[in-house]
Amino acid sequence: MLKETECIICNKKAKIVLEEFHGYTENQKFNIYNCSFCDTSFVWPQKVDNKIYNYIYSMSEVVPGYNRYAMYAREIKNKKNALSYLSGKEAMYFAVKEILKQNTDNSQKILEVGSGLGYLTYAIAREGYDIMGLDISMDAIQKAEKQFGKYYICEDVYQYALDNSGKFDMVILTEVIEHVPDPSSFSNVLLNLLKPGGKIIISTPNKSAYPKHEYWHTELPPVHLTWFSEDSFYVISQQKGLTLSLFDFTQFNKKHIDFTKFKYYERYYEKHKIVPTLNAEGRVLEPRSLIPHSSFSRLTTSLKSLLKPIMERLIILSPLIDKKHLNRNCFLCVVLQKDELIS
Repeated sequence: MLKETECIICNKKAKIVLEEFHGYTENQKFNIYNCSFCDTSFVWPQKVDNKIYNYIYSMSEVVPGYNRYAMYAREIKNKKNALSYLSGKEAMYFAVKEILKQNTDNSQKILEVGSGLGYLTYAIAREGYDIMGLDISMDAIQKAEKQFGKYYICEDVYQYALDNSGKFDMVILTEVIEHVPDPSSFSNVLLNLLKPGGKIIISTPNKSAYPKHEYWHTELPPVHLTWFSEDSFYVISQQKGLTLSLFDFTQFNKKHIDFTKFKYYERYYEKHKIVPTLNAEGRVLEPRSLIPHSSFSRLTTSLKSLLKPIMERLIILSPLIDKKHLNRNCFLCVVLQKDELIS
């Protein structure tokens, strides 16, 4: 077993910090490495397990962490303003909405990479933007097209980039880059899709929101392969000659609870470690649907949605919340911009 290996982001030495760490499926074990220079944690070797994704997509309504995506896809068509609906649900969608607001040219071409069930592409299209969603999963694309229309392409982004170099003004990927092996070469593929001056919007779980001694508090491997920090993207931007900006989440955090802001969350999460989601046969260990299927569950869901913003505001104003770093969220959103002179 290697005690050190080369960091997948900055190429400096990364040390093993967690050995035989449990995975997304019961009885899976992985080694986690951390680079102290760019504060990146990653699984080594980096390998995608397509079988797990097939399980997740086939049971998305009841898989913890993914069940919310099924709920968004189900609810969004009934919303008058689809993008505002999403931006009120999660920090990453709030960031995308605010960044798009700065772009008044609706004729610009946008690509969402890893569009999944398709609801974000649909929401952005409803705002009048010229957008397509790209995903490698035929199952996801078929579901998205059935629900939202012909906004989607089923293809591997590496192959797609070969025939679409310099085609897009903006590439968006939410909760994607942590799933892919070799994020540096993946970033090169995304850059190849951009026109000069184009932008990549990336959201991903934020390691910088956690204490330095926390080496893995994100989805278990091999679903997530890398846990990025703010420094991870500073290094990526410098390597590739890009302009970097970090999205400021202050306005979102004033209205929504970010659990990393709780003063005592470390004590709580020490006792509530992330555990495997699937058993060896691919069945969900603790299935949970967020979609109400009965009149009673619809009523209780409606009451909770009415009470939630009130309770959140009260908690945010309370002494339980650490008011430092309100600009930082447990999700990280970065904008990487290509130089206008680079072709």
